[in-house]
Amino acid sequence: MVRTYEILFIVRPDYDDEQIASIIARYTDVITNQQGVVSTAEKWAKRRLAYEIDRVREGIYIIIIFEGSSGLADELDRRMKIDQEILRHMISRTDHVAGTELKPRRPRARTQEGKLGRDTKGQAAKPEAVVVSDDTSEEDSSEK
Repeated sequence: MVRTYEILFIVRPDYDDEQIASIIARYTDVITNQQGVVSTAEKWAKRRLAYEIDRVREGIYIIIIFEGSSGLADELDRRMKIDQEILRHMISRTDHVAGTELKPRRPRARTQEGKLGRDTKGQAAKPEAVVVSDDTSEEDSSEK
């Protein structure tokens, strides 16, 4: 059965456009050689990683959307696991329409403290009141 899949993978940030193009071409060739159809294959952006991977703090995100069998997705997963150029990858089944433009999310702005500091309505979060009681006489007498 033919399904639509999306591969999102991360490569090292020091790769130039030529190296990235050869990585994309390598995997699109695998897809087309196994009767798959590539809808989209593009470089997204260079982003900071959530955690360090192999001493790397940034990575270049690449996305490929294709149609193919589950065997093709398994083969791509196997190849990406052993490919030293790929830091991380994820293959998922999707319901995207071919030709839909996918845009990477922009990083959210941070406050001076480094926290997001906004509630769900986009308003600045207000601190909650805390009530402190000095009445500890009952607790002290019961602990003795």
